[in-house]
Amino acid sequence: MIVNVVYGFLGAGKTTFIKHIMDYPPAGEKLVVLVNEFGEVGVDGLILSDQKGLIADVVELPSGCICCTLASDFRRQFMEIHERFQPDRIIVEPTGVALISQILQILEGEDVRRLYSDFSLIHILDSSEFLNFIKRQRHFMENQLRRSRLVILNKIDRIKPHMVELLRQSVNEINPDAEVYPTSFGRVDAGIVKRMLGMVERVTEGAPLDEEHEEEHDHDHRNDFAAQFSSFGKKYEATFDRQCLQSFFEKLKNRNFGEVVRAKGVFRTPDEWIKLELASGEVRLDPVPAAAESVVSIIGIGMNTNEMEHGLIGCQT
Repeated sequence: MIVNVVYGFLGAGKTTFIKHIMDYPPAGEKLVVLVNEFGEVGVDGLILSDQKGLIADVVELPSGCICCTLASDFRRQFMEIHERFQPDRIIVEPTGVALISQILQILEGEDVRRLYSDFSLIHILDSSEFLNFIKRQRHFMENQLRRSRLVILNKIDRIKPHMVELLRQSVNEINPDAEVYPTSFGRVDAGIVKRMLGMVERVTEGAPLDEEHEEEHDHDHRNDFAAQFSSFGKKYEATFDRQCLQSFFEKLKNRNFGEVVRAKGVFRTPDEWIKLELASGEVRLDPVPAAAESVVSIIGIGMNTNEMEHGLIGCQT
């Protein structure tokens, strides 16, 4: 079995990239996607499951960070997936605040490691936020970048053309061995996707997955970076007013309820089902297939969740 870990900060485009992978599935493979979301409810699993012509089973692991509070749940879920589905490949999408070094520690556990033979790491970067983010969270970003040989430089449509090469050089200064692929909307050429999924590292018994992550061991398996974030998540049976929802997400962007880093939701409106997202300081609305219920997940720092809930209740028709 092969394990591909697709990781990156909140809103970088991980789910979008995985949807793109599912457009070019590895021939003859049984595929399972394991999605971990930070909030109380999961939205990404719903988005992936609603994809037309779904070619993968999608399993959700919400309510925390896969590398800290949910480490034991991740191990159990990983083993259950292996037993239940017998997949040829598992694609893991950890929450955007997870430390990849700690995820590697989990994958090194004897009970998990015996289940797979190969693995690879694919790092999704938001090019429009990269320079600002690395100034504020340099240690976290360097820790993430040094682990992967494959880096998707996403959302280049939101930066000036000359910045693409500058960002590529910045990535390679941190990780000279990284292969960097600039793109928008997580779209990578089918041939490159195939090569990425084939660029696995053979695991041998007793050999560490990551020689650099020993420095993280004495961190008491905590993720202080993740600890600064809180979340708000709800499910609703009600129908929502589309215009009111758009206004609500604009308020999230403008920090009316605190510092919101990422927000996403799938909602029933009188006319259609829609998906609303806030990422990289931009609100985006798209139609989606009908779901069982409306769901929203918001992640940020110092948020007023009571006001958020009142705002959403006010948008119900």
